[in-house]
Amino acid sequence: MASQNNSYTVPEIVTGYPIPSSLATPPPRRRWWSRPIVTIPPTHVREATCMETTICCTPCWAGLFTILAVYLLIFHVIDNARCHAKFSIQSIAVSPSSTTWHVDFLVQNPSSRYSIYYGADETTVSLGPLNAAVLDTFHERKSRSHTAFSVDFVAEGNPNGVVFEELYIKLKATHKVYRYVFDNAGHIDIRCHNLTRSYENVERIQCHSSYTKLETIGG
Repeated sequence: MASQNNSYTVPEIVTGYPIPSSLATPPPRRRWWSRPIVTIPPTHVREATCMETTICCTPCWAGLFTILAVYLLIFHVIDNARCHAKFSIQSIAVSPSSTTWHVDFLVQNPSSRYSIYYGADETTVSLGPLNAAVLDTFHERKSRSHTAFSVDFVAEGNPNGVVFEELYIKLKATHKVYRYVFDNAGHIDIRCHNLTRSYENVERIQCHSSYTKLETIGG
């Protein structure tokens, strides 16, 4: 009877000492923004204290208030942007009876944040202390920063002499932020001093314009 030899490999035994934990490669440290401010314990261990809950919610509330503050700042800057429209008289024509006036304006540097309406229905005129009836208006954009505007109106006058008057024009204007919110968000006031019936003195006429917001109108 033949004998069967069973062969097996003896495992290699590695002798030595374990590597001390101080020499092992430490795990990478978490960045400060990824580290939690506080660790909320599991509910089965204990309930979180009021201080822990407050500290945990602080970043969320801080981010919310920061977004709100930035939004309010941007809204404040846009809402208080000036119209910067400058009106200057280019020519004046008066009928022989001194009742019908035709005044040509040049509007310079109107702000892109405002919409100015030059229609007859959106225009009111006063010559001195008297209100004038607006007959017609016309406007044409000459360039990005210049617009030609003219108005025809009827007002009482003194045909026997040349007098100095004050021309007051009110144009409807809206801030583009409120264009789809309010029907009338404000108006532009134009005051021209030293107005005469003589077209030769138009360079002496001084015009000043300002924008009045809706709350000022209603208040």
